[in-house]
Amino acid sequence: MQSRQLKNHFKLQDLNAVILSYADSNHYLAGGLDGNGEYHLSSDKKGNALTFNSLREAEVHLVELGATKATLEMETAYDEMVGTATAEHCKIELALSH
Repeated sequence: MQSRQLKNHFKLQDLNAVILSYADSNHYLAGGLDGNGEYHLSSDKKGNALTFNSLREAEVHLVELGATKATLEMETAYDEMVGTATAEHCKIELALSH
């Protein structure tokens, strides 16, 4: 979803800001999560998901779209590698500011 669309959804409060990360990766994805649990990632004009090189870059992007808080979700493959059942992703609520 392009930035202007995300900005409108955040203004209407029908998406919750989210930052996605994968353990051992230095790339982050940012966007929104709707009431059905579907992710709507920030994308360029061609529809390619934007990637951010740091958590801070992703936070600033969401602030520029009008978000004041976001959920950081981090996923890891380590549980699968050792054969244990995976729980939910690690989630933490972040207060956003410029």
